[in-house]
Amino acid sequence: MLTSLVIRLQSAEDAGLTFGNGRAVHGLWFSLWQQVDPELATRLHTQNGAPPFTLSPLMGLPRPRQGHISVRKDRPTWFRITTLTEELSTAVKENWLPALPEEIELAGVRWRVTGYTDDPAEHPWAGRARYSQLANQRLFGKEQPKSWRLRFETPAAFHGSAGHLPFPLPDSLVKSWLRRWNAFAPIALPDDLSDRTRSGVVVSAYNLKTVPVRHGKRLIVGCTGWEKLYTVNLHPAMRAALNLLAHYAFYCGSGAKTTQGMGMTRIED
Repeated sequence: MLTSLVIRLQSAEDAGLTFGNGRAVHGLWFSLWQQVDPELATRLHTQNGAPPFTLSPLMGLPRPRQGHISVRKDRPTWFRITTLTEELSTAVKENWLPALPEEIELAGVRWRVTGYTDDPAEHPWAGRARYSQLANQRLFGKEQPKSWRLRFETPAAFHGSAGHLPFPLPDSLVKSWLRRWNAFAPIALPDDLSDRTRSGVVVSAYNLKTVPVRHGKRLIVGCTGWEKLYTVNLHPAMRAALNLLAHYAFYCGSGAKTTQGMGMTRIED
């Protein structure tokens, strides 16, 4: 089971906070797990390879000025948790959510928890699906698209030979999605899909801007905006696999630091 859980908040005070506060959400996530299930917290923290969750920063806030955001009392905001396994999806609903206090401190600001949902009818970034459902809809469909327009809602950056690259090259995108899919899904996709993407998919249009995100003392530059991918020489079976992964990105995110607020991604019609 895949879930995308949106948690709604309301500020309890006038305050200021820094942009790129995904690390604060990351801290809240693990502090609650330490209370309710220390063993699971340790497993999640020491997970090698692809982590089975993503976290967003605080969303829906005013535009930052010089890296800082002013928040007035009663300002609504939200953050998102996605879980990529049945075990973790169940544990969040049965253990983590019941332990969430009515008021929390996040990024140095007090917030009231006003609700949560995984229903896409209630919030556009909420959702739930099974891997088999995604595969039936996207992998085995008769008509496969030849292009996709992707929205990067929070800064996305990708591992490169000289550090992080703030541009979503097609093969880098597919590599990041494929690693997560093959780690958790019951149906494996070809390991060479990202290599085939390099010669079979191009960026046909984009409107992206670079955005710096500070992680402690380290600064990572990512990009937000949209990008359109177009297939030029890709076998129909590989195109179907790419279509599946592009929709899976809603849950798994794109690129680096998806557990600390980066890489929120969705397909735009």
